[in-house]
Amino acid sequence: MSDAVPDPVEEAPPEPRWRRRKQARPEELVAAALALFAEQGFAATRMRDVAKRAGVSKGTVYLYFQSKEDLLRAAVRGSIIPILDVGDDLELDSDASASALLQRLLEDWVGEFDRRGVTGVPRLVMAEAGNFPEIAEEYVTTVIQRSRRLFARVLKRGVRDGEFRDIDVRAAVDVLLAPVLYGQMHRASLGAWDPEAFGPAFLAAHLQFFLRSIQRQPDE
Repeated sequence: MSDAVPDPVEEAPPEPRWRRRKQARPEELVAAALALFAEQGFAATRMRDVAKRAGVSKGTVYLYFQSKEDLLRAAVRGSIIPILDVGDDLELDSDASASALLQRLLEDWVGEFDRRGVTGVPRLVMAEAGNFPEIAEEYVTTVIQRSRRLFARVLKRGVRDGEFRDIDVRAAVDVLLAPVLYGQMHRASLGAWDPEAFGPAFLAAHLQFFLRSIQRQPDE
């Protein structure tokens, strides 16, 4: 009978809390950065935090982005500007009434912000405007002013076709968009505590009130 002691069974090493990946697409890095910006703030987020959240090395992040500012710019250029591209195409190609087109554009705007996970970007840009004025300036130029031009074209179409009264289009655009933009910032900041605010019912009511205020009446 053998007195040999059997070899002890080796235990598998514990699974790491996160796995490092060799590569990540730029949009995945942007998504990781935006999640961290929302959780811990822009100033407190470090590039190595982004790398860890995305499961890559810090060097991989620097292959695509040199700074947090570049990540924020990429979020605007890669996620928000395409929403406006689609809106511009829709405005050019649609034969719908101006009222129907406004409804479609606003619903698509809010829906796409949610779907792309960039609802918090406007709040973030506004909060960091004093620290990064060049990002704020770029956002105003590429997003705010461009969206104003898009909705102004639709309002002018409605005036031209006799659907809307002769209105101050520039002021009307701000009246239309400001509550929507505020609603997005409210949801990004306080949505966890106020989940029912500024949802689809708000958007429908806001548009209804707005259209009633500018639609041409039969005796006009």
